Amino acid sequence: MPHFRQRHIIIMAVICGILFWLFDTIIDAVLFSEGSVLQQIFAPSPRELWLRGTFEFFLALFTVFICLIVRQRYRLEHDLQHALAEVATERAKSESIVAAIGDGISIQDTNLKILYQNQVHQQLSGGDFVGSFCFTVYDQRDTACPDCPVLAAFRDGGIHKLVKALPADAPVSHVEMTASPLRDAAGNVVAGIELVRDISAYVQTQAELARKASDLEAVNRELEAFSSSVSHDLRKPLTIIYTAAQALKDECNDSHGLSAYYVKTIHEASQRMEDLIEALQSLARISSCSMVKSDVDLSAIALEISLELCMIWPGRAVDWKIAEGLTGYGDPRLMRVLLENLLGNAWKYTNERPQAEISFGRTATPQGEAFFVRDNGAGFDMSRVGELFKPFARLHDARNFPGTGIGLATVGRIIERHGGTVWAEGAVNAGAVFYFILPPAAGDGAAPITHHE
Repeated sequence: MPHFRQRHIIIMAVICGILFWLFDTIIDAVLFSEGSVLQQIFAPSPRELWLRGTFEFFLALFTVFICLIVRQRYRLEHDLQHALAEVATERAKSESIVAAIGDGISIQDTNLKILYQNQVHQQLSGGDFVGSFCFTVYDQRDTACPDCPVLAAFRDGGIHKLVKALPADAPVSHVEMTASPLRDAAGNVVAGIELVRDISAYVQTQAELARKASDLEAVNRELEAFSSSVSHDLRKPLTIIYTAAQALKDECNDSHGLSAYYVKTIHEASQRMEDLIEALQSLARISSCSMVKSDVDLSAIALEISLELCMIWPGRAVDWKIAEGLTGYGDPRLMRVLLENLLGNAWKYTNERPQAEISFGRTATPQGEAFFVRDNGAGFDMSRVGELFKPFARLHDARNFPGTGIGLATVGRIIERHGGTVWAEGAVNAGAVFYFILPPAAGDGAAPITHHE
């Protein structure tokens, strides 16, 4: 295109040069009688030759200048068209992105007149209201709404949110509006952008969760009352049976006969039933009690429990390995119950070992950094590991290892309430190790992985 224009300019310049030469020739020959026309054309005087040459030279310079200007103008036009095409492409892309966003987007000027709505906003608001005042079409008001987030954004230049319940005839029940100011190159607020999100499902879910939480709290209260009532009702006949068995034992003269055996059996069964009721009550309390979490010195608790066990059974030889300085984030009371059950289990299942070993520490595992309780006791069959933390589950003969079957269920419930993880590994007659992970306090980073034995 520029070459075509340049050719035209050069041709016009050549024509102008020829016409000037002929015109000057005719003037010199006719008006000034300086020879014939042919003589002026082919053999002009030096003065005329210089005059015509000067004109042709400046005409050539002017032609070159015009050609350069035309070329530069063409380049500018081409760059401008390319830039306009890019702007149009980017604008179309931006408009398609805004139109495809799942949230409604509206732009309003400083007088709250609507300048733009995407398609989703039109659906949420019930129509295209560009050019109208938002408070007029949305709330049927004559003035701005007092809680308008766009006005708040205009006042302080910040981002403001508002959750709003819509009328019953609106397409949705609740929306969340987020408003922020739009500024020009000088930093002046010229408009406000408002993002409107449909949160009807979220509000409905929250209401349902609140209702279920209330129902669950009521059920827990009823369960606690029922547990207390059942415990009281069961303890009363148990006390009678226990007292009667004790009286029979005192009256029985045959201390080694069959009658004494029956009395002893009744007495022991009553005691086991009493222990079971107490364990069930403890599990119920742990499941419903309030928790106050803090940093807990688990090493100190484990040391206290180990000393208590050694005081109760002073004749046992146990090699305790309790790592120092281990802390976890949890409820101190429940952490003590947790370690009492785990260390008590390790104590019980190492009873037949001449040299028992019980360890408490922390180590790195595929699931994360975990605390552990390890022993070299009876262990268990890994094929039944899924039964460990269920109430009344017993993997060993009660005659060799007495218990209620509630201890590990209590451990599982405590870890569950803390949002952690608990699992176990072991082998028959090769000991067992119980791992548990406590989530860190909110905002804390993950602790460095270390290994303590």
